[in-house]
Amino acid sequence: MNSLIWGKSTVISVLTLCLFPTAAYSDAYEDCLYQQIKEGDDSLTLADIRQQCRTIVIESAEEVDNVVEQRVQEEEETLDNRFAITPHRPNYLLPISYNKSPNERPFEIQNIDGFSNTEIKFQLSMKAPLAQGVFNGYGDIYVAYTNTSWWQAYNSNSAPFRETNHEPEVFMVFPTDYQLWGFDLNAVLAGLTHQSNGRSGELSRSWNRIYTQFIFSRDNFVVSIKPWWRIPEPEKEPGQENSSQGDDNPDIEKYMGHGELHLGYQIQEHNLGMTLRNNLRSDNKGAVQLDWSFPINKRFRGYIQYFNGYGESLIDYNDSANRLSVGVMLTDWL
Repeated sequence: MNSLIWGKSTVISVLTLCLFPTAAYSDAYEDCLYQQIKEGDDSLTLADIRQQCRTIVIESAEEVDNVVEQRVQEEEETLDNRFAITPHRPNYLLPISYNKSPNERPFEIQNIDGFSNTEIKFQLSMKAPLAQGVFNGYGDIYVAYTNTSWWQAYNSNSAPFRETNHEPEVFMVFPTDYQLWGFDLNAVLAGLTHQSNGRSGELSRSWNRIYTQFIFSRDNFVVSIKPWWRIPEPEKEPGQENSSQGDDNPDIEKYMGHGELHLGYQIQEHNLGMTLRNNLRSDNKGAVQLDWSFPINKRFRGYIQYFNGYGESLIDYNDSANRLSVGVMLTDWL
């Protein structure tokens, strides 16, 4: 019976891959052909090599149960390659990013005004392993860095970078193999992150957090639950408003809350995402971000992002934004 089921599954996989070929399958198949021609058995015919590669790629695809395992498998292929950069969060460029009402209040102290509603938003995010299998072969330590910028490129004044957020972090990943409510708990993360906008004086914003993250998946559906705790900072003394000492934004948790929920779903080659935050207080401040990425070619994906709420950037942590952005994505969550 098992062989019959496997046989049906293989036939379905072959038909699916033939009728609806994906870039991932095509790349894996071409890599296999190249490897077999270069290092394979000389007695094999070209037809034998093709059939062998089809079998290898199909069996490899069947071993991946969900989209999270697929991403982990792809990342592992780049970790030891010093010429490859492993993505952490999505990497994207949004040349058209429209905000209905730009927040100009923080910049009034420097007599800066007249921000354009449309700017360029982009994000660069990468990670690298520091140590693997640190607890008797279990648990990996990573360092990561994420840069998110909002550039007033269409501003006729001086086209400044309105805001840039820097976020270095260090975290541990513990792969798991548990099930909960029909979902696989793929991994638990624990980390320390610092986020700041690199400015001084009254425009300075920063905070430090300790977080845990629980990643669940079921087929093409992913759920990430990420609670955090802010490391307290001393309050500024009277007259220290322009000093680097003390807390630049003591009420940030009132707007950013104590965690976020991310939902992701993959439909063929289209990725849909939603991120939610809420302060869980009676004044009910929070944010929602909706994402849709879709294939353009092998290298880039189209990307549409909608954000509404507080805390899109640190300078806007206490100002509600309503932003729609369109551009391209290099790497996605899935």
